[in-house]
Amino acid sequence: MSDGAYRPQCDRIGAYVIVRTAIAPADLCFVFGTRDAEDAFADAVADHFRAGYFPRIVIAGGATLGHDLAESDDMKQRLVGRGVPASAILCERESTNTGDNVAKALPLIDAEYGLGNIASLIAVGKISSSRRYLMTLKRHWPAVRRMLLPVNLFGVPAERWWESEPFRVRVLREWEKIPRYLEQDFLVELDSGDGLLDAPAG
Repeated sequence: MSDGAYRPQCDRIGAYVIVRTAIAPADLCFVFGTRDAEDAFADAVADHFRAGYFPRIVIAGGATLGHDLAESDDMKQRLVGRGVPASAILCERESTNTGDNVAKALPLIDAEYGLGNIASLIAVGKISSSRRYLMTLKRHWPAVRRMLLPVNLFGVPAERWWESEPFRVRVLREWEKIPRYLEQDFLVELDSGDGLLDAPAG
């Protein structure tokens, strides 16, 4: 896509799909499952853990894409290798999609920490799915304050997402799937109370 006739459409799509929030200290970090950019995810989580943004980490994701090792255990190993104590990490090992990441993690979080003790969280996930992550969390865990730490694995700034083919493919996929997921009650739409900032970051 060029900066000509397509630029307004790109800006509109990007403004909807790629969202950001402020980041403040939270009770919990929630890491969505990934098989992409695992080291970038681990760096972001470990850096923010060391900086005191959260005292505990929940990682979601089962054995996907033919791997025997669950996504969550893979990420846990990477975090421990970066100095995060294993005792600070809780793994959910059964989920294979974003909705299940949250739905299947909630009973584990409740048993380990008590959902009533978690007032805020920082979610970590791919920047291209940033809106859907927050919408998924709002659908399954409406009571908690939800913040977002997006990981940009595409090598271009978020405001120029269409210049990277992998970034473009993922953003347009989100643009298409979010309305369907809303119709299927997989998501809840975001609004002014969800703390979104004006421009994408990353």
